Amino acid sequence: NLFKRIDKPGRVAALEILVVDMAIANLVREAKTHQIPGMIQVGKKKGNQPLDDAIMEHLRGARISPEEAYDKAIDKKKFRPFMKTPPEDLSEE
Repeated sequence: NLFKRIDKPGRVAALEILVVDMAIANLVREAKTHQIPGMIQVGKKKGNQPLDDAIMEHLRGARISPEEAYDKAIDKKKFRPFMKTPPEDLSEE
């Protein structure tokens, strides 16, 4: 995902990284792809990076706006505290 920078002109990318190993390959082969997000989360030591972690890193580095971070986040609840005016419609969370 590309985000508009707030610290200087341009954009910055937030990337979800999945290092494929035998466990991931088995999930794909067995059509259990719904389990992959959990494997990304527990596989951080292997080099996996959840998208929300990448977004949070840019947000804490003051490179992107809290509103855009919230809009593009998967788990929106983690990003609400950073917003000046949190959205009233919580149905997306």
